[in-house]
Amino acid sequence: MEANLLRRLYAHTREWGRAQRGIELLELAGEALREFGQIDTGCFIYRKRGIETDFVPQPPAAFAPWGAFADDGQFVSGLQSLFETSLTLDVPTDRWLLAEDIPNPSLAELVHGYGLLEFGVWPIYSREEVRGALLVARTRAATRVTAEMSNALVDACAAQVSLALDMIMALRIAEHASQRDLLTGAWNRRGMESRVARLVNHHRSRLHDKEHLILGLVDVDNFKEINDTYGHPTGDRVLRNIVRAISTCVEDGGLIGRLGGDEFIIFCQSKVHWHDFMLQIQNVVGNRANGLYAVSVGGAEWGVDGTTFEACYAKADERLYANKRARKEAAVHR
Repeated sequence: MEANLLRRLYAHTREWGRAQRGIELLELAGEALREFGQIDTGCFIYRKRGIETDFVPQPPAAFAPWGAFADDGQFVSGLQSLFETSLTLDVPTDRWLLAEDIPNPSLAELVHGYGLLEFGVWPIYSREEVRGALLVARTRAATRVTAEMSNALVDACAAQVSLALDMIMALRIAEHASQRDLLTGAWNRRGMESRVARLVNHHRSRLHDKEHLILGLVDVDNFKEINDTYGHPTGDRVLRNIVRAISTCVEDGGLIGRLGGDEFIIFCQSKVHWHDFMLQIQNVVGNRANGLYAVSVGGAEWGVDGTTFEACYAKADERLYANKRARKEAAVHR
């Protein structure tokens, strides 16, 4: 009977591979613990690592609480504070404890009043480091599983969660890499298009800030001549330098992309009109070029020049070529 419980748990974990996000995985794991282990209370604590933040672990946060811990913001807040000092709460791990025997006074005080009979902490690992913990508790005695099987079930669940979280992160890293331009580190077209809607929604939620949402284009003048005269390594350095220059003008949350060749796209919020913003970028790039190259620019404002990516891109492209023609004519008459 008990061996069958483990088989059923492992069969259940096959569903975990379909989880797209960590929270989905943790909710599935919580369901399994309730169903197979008669574990009526618990939650997960985890230090997320964001791709956008260079994988720096974030402060511990509680996820997918159930039973006595569900919908209790005060408990979750207190638990997260305890995990700031120790991801294993300074208690023996990988086994059950009677609630009255919890050795950490702060933890014992936090869980007091929840009617817990027993309590346990199982570490969650990522790349051989403790990144969080599975907290399990019972308010009623288990009737279908022995103490030994109860330990084995939580052991298996914690190990599978650790493995699955690493798999989700690996998939996210691969997806992230597929949306980056390898030469410059800017987003490629796929990466830009997948993030446009998010930035538009963010802008709509902050209309009171009176900021402009700008789609800008930057094109390197006579880039083929740079490659032909100085070689492709120099051309590559030019492209990287342009991205670095643009990034000094774009606020956090803005997008910088390379659409291919020598064309770059910017999608960001700005306190100034698109024309002034793109002129600033043109000047910053020019000031860093040491006379080797220059760029033409164009822009459009979302909601004014269009309400779709395609419409704003077309308008910005039209203005870019108008800027390029005007600068060529000015050079002829100089």
